[in-house]
Amino acid sequence: MGSSIFGWRPTAAVLALAAVVATATEITPRATIPLLENWRFALTAAGDSPAGTSYDDSKWETVSLPHTWNNFDGQDGGGDYHRGTGWYRLHFRLPALTPGQRVLVEFDAACKVADVFLNGRAVGSHTGAFARFRFDLTDLVDRQADNTLAVRVDNSPSQIIPIGGDFTQFGGLYRPARLLLTAPVHIATLDHASPGVYLTQRRVTADLAEIDARIQVANESTQPFTGTLSVQVQDASGRQVAAASQPLQLKAGENAENVIPLSIAQPHRWNGVNDPYLYRTTVAVLAGAQLLDAVVQPLGLRAFEVKADTGFVLNGQVVPLRGVNRHQDRPDKGWAISEQDHRQDMEIIRELGANAVRLAHYQHDQYFYELCDTNGVAVWAELCFVNEPPTSPEARANAQEQLRELIRQNYNHPSIFFWSIGNETRGKNDEPEARQAMALLTELAAMVRAEDPSRPSVYASHHSLTDPRNLLPGVIAFNKYFGWYSGNYPELGVFLDQFHAAHPTVPVGLSEYGAGASLYQHELNPPPRKHMAKAAWHPEEWQTTFHEESWRQIKDRPWLWGTFVWNMFDFSADSRKEGDQFGRNDKGLVTYDRQIRKDAFYWYQANWTTKPMVHIAGKRFWERRQSVNEVKVYSNADEVELKLNGVSLGRIRAADHRFIWPKVELLPGPNRLEAYAWRAGKIITADWGGLTWRTDGDPLPNKAVAEADAAAAAKSDKK
Repeated sequence: MGSSIFGWRPTAAVLALAAVVATATEITPRATIPLLENWRFALTAAGDSPAGTSYDDSKWETVSLPHTWNNFDGQDGGGDYHRGTGWYRLHFRLPALTPGQRVLVEFDAACKVADVFLNGRAVGSHTGAFARFRFDLTDLVDRQADNTLAVRVDNSPSQIIPIGGDFTQFGGLYRPARLLLTAPVHIATLDHASPGVYLTQRRVTADLAEIDARIQVANESTQPFTGTLSVQVQDASGRQVAAASQPLQLKAGENAENVIPLSIAQPHRWNGVNDPYLYRTTVAVLAGAQLLDAVVQPLGLRAFEVKADTGFVLNGQVVPLRGVNRHQDRPDKGWAISEQDHRQDMEIIRELGANAVRLAHYQHDQYFYELCDTNGVAVWAELCFVNEPPTSPEARANAQEQLRELIRQNYNHPSIFFWSIGNETRGKNDEPEARQAMALLTELAAMVRAEDPSRPSVYASHHSLTDPRNLLPGVIAFNKYFGWYSGNYPELGVFLDQFHAAHPTVPVGLSEYGAGASLYQHELNPPPRKHMAKAAWHPEEWQTTFHEESWRQIKDRPWLWGTFVWNMFDFSADSRKEGDQFGRNDKGLVTYDRQIRKDAFYWYQANWTTKPMVHIAGKRFWERRQSVNEVKVYSNADEVELKLNGVSLGRIRAADHRFIWPKVELLPGPNRLEAYAWRAGKIITADWGGLTWRTDGDPLPNKAVAEADAAAAAKSDKK
């Protein structure tokens, strides 16, 4: 990892033994040296401090970044994964540097607190598990000899958000790291690890786009500087469409902000998944004709509104956001995932037909925001304020700092439309914990308005209709699971209608809705079962029915500005004890390893895509205990034909993408089903599967069904 779709990162480096040695003969204006290989790691460190240069780490494990120490114990259940301190050490040598050149170290994330040392001396500390952070090493680094970089990382439970949360907090340096080399006069690197460039779109129409490039420039030399600050915008073909420059004067040691206005006539607008058009903006610092520094940022020109009556409006057109939630972990990797993993996630999200993603419950890797830019997927960018509000002044201040980092590091991504300020905070109405949460949410919403007035704040509420937190952010969305944790499917529409009627001027969305599903548990026509969501019985058909009923209510309410399925993929939650595997939240439309799409995945694909598709639901429920069965097929075609053992059961049409044959009589033993999608009189795609009718045994598909119902009834009787 460590490459960038947009970033200016020229580098030449080789790795040798335990040292990182750059072989570049000429240092470019801004260069990076990856720090990925040959790290030494230990969970515990005996004896002298591992920060020292003389510390013997020869018996430590050799690891590569990204790395986490919870990749196995964080996914196996029990809620007992290691929460504590781990140490990392790396030796590196610098290439030949030019006079005054700055040297920084950059980490894309460390969970949860990182203390950084160079050659035995403290460099700095960063608190927060998800944001990029940088430290300037210039005055401490040895330019001629070996350097020892040591990092202490601690993911212990603390008051730092997220205090809790229904997901594993994987400790370690789980994203890439690198050295960053810049000229003494450069675009600021220490503005909360942001690009130092903020592209504010003041006005975007079909005729004209007006942009302000706000640029932080630092002079870290001992002499005053006179030069030029330049901004150029190129279209996708490389043609320059806008350019401006202004004189730049900085005192020695000065850090100044400069604003350069730009305009583009007849702009090609970024239009979501239909046309995610991107310009390329290069900001440069020059001394005469000499290029000292340059930063490249994406520019996707778009205008949007969120309306209470019509929903999300992009470039003047109503675009319902049909999205999913995403966690970033993988089996046996935890959060230490690769760029290929990120790309595969995006490919599956687009295959589903989603045009939006809520990146829950924290700041995700910069690379994934870039993928959203280039794929046109609208983003809900989320702060990790989940459940418990911090109570200490220091922890509350850190929550604000984490939001500031989220906004400044991701300001220029055109795919981002919402800055989250929290999710399901504790307490009800006027309870003390609710008041604490309300106070912090109020501060965070104000920070969004101050940092980026062009985007609204958003909050994911699981509260009652009358909770004041529902009216705090710019837009609201709800986490509701009617038919899973409680209630029944129709209550979703009732709840949304009640809120919309009570607050007709407030834009409302659905931030979470979902149900668990095991690939190995199946049941005919499962009813919603109160109290069973956290039990062992999660038949796949329960999830399928939940999403069918939920989507049918969603699509009839066009005023919903966005809806987000929980979740795109199964993910680790080490304290969970449910479904067919402990330590797993199984509400994903796709399995944890990304290998199997559950039936509910194809239900949304049938509703959200136009590429021909057809899918026979229930194929994993291959062993049936009765001869007559309902067969259901999802498709976006005009008609679907079903064949049983080579004999056609007819072509039928469906108004809602569900094609149902209510009474299909199986033969004893194996049976073959074939579904053919027809459009304009032609077969466009097909699916097939097998069902076996067993004539012996209990007619129930599994005795666990009866046991689950009995347990639920007993639990209900006790209440």
